[in-house]
Amino acid sequence: PPPRPEPVSRVQDLTIEGGDQQPLRLRLYVPAAASPLPVVVWLHGGSFVRGGLDTFDAARRSYANASGCLVVAVDQRLSPEARFPAPLLDAYAAVRWAARHARELGGDPHLIGIAGESSGGNLAAAATLLDRASETSVVSFQVLFTPLLDATISMPSATEYGRGHLLTREQLVWCYEQYAPGVPRHDPLLSPLHTPDVEGLPAAVIVTVENDPVRDEGEAYARRLAAAGVPVRHTRIEGMLHHFPGPQAIPLTARLTRDLLASGVAGALGADAGGRN
Repeated sequence: PPPRPEPVSRVQDLTIEGGDQQPLRLRLYVPAAASPLPVVVWLHGGSFVRGGLDTFDAARRSYANASGCLVVAVDQRLSPEARFPAPLLDAYAAVRWAARHARELGGDPHLIGIAGESSGGNLAAAATLLDRASETSVVSFQVLFTPLLDATISMPSATEYGRGHLLTREQLVWCYEQYAPGVPRHDPLLSPLHTPDVEGLPAAVIVTVENDPVRDEGEAYARRLAAAGVPVRHTRIEGMLHHFPGPQAIPLTARLTRDLLASGVAGALGADAGGRN
């Protein structure tokens, strides 16, 4: 049998108003740590077409405990029933909700992060672009784990690892077609790697894995952010595949997040944003 999920100090399901005023389910994971806690709004992966709160419950519990962050898991709408930008609007609705309610949840309204793995990483990165364009931006850090950031699927790793490594290039083409048919593949909200300007985006934790067709786009994004003066913590996990949940993944991502927060970088950015809340 699978191992029992880690106990967390508090887990709570609730429903808020989503991106198009429809009900949107969230699940809160509150670790046993001193308040106020950094808040991480987490968008799940699943090629835009599958996954949910229960699918990633064990991972969210582990990350909350290991990072000391309050995790807000989001049950964003799935494609093809809900297509671009509907899941992205859900992501951003959850971020705005978390910022408004951070204090009552035991969170720090000046330390609001957004996170996601795989297609959820796409939504997380795109939501930071929406947030930057807002007059009242609230996101101070982002956590991207094996993110999909380039819908053109044109980086070298897409060819090198596009067959025989679990996630294939053909699957990537298919999942983007489910999510965003007819949308230009260079649209920054679909392909955050292609946003013309990354200055002023929130501090980032980016984790990639070696044998992954989307590896290079995640690493290119890390380089672009760093070149623009955005604080970045990037690590590649060697020898693993895109779908690797693995014993290294959650503790490593949590440690990088703690390092980012401890550096004061995200706090400084959050304090600047907090003045406009």
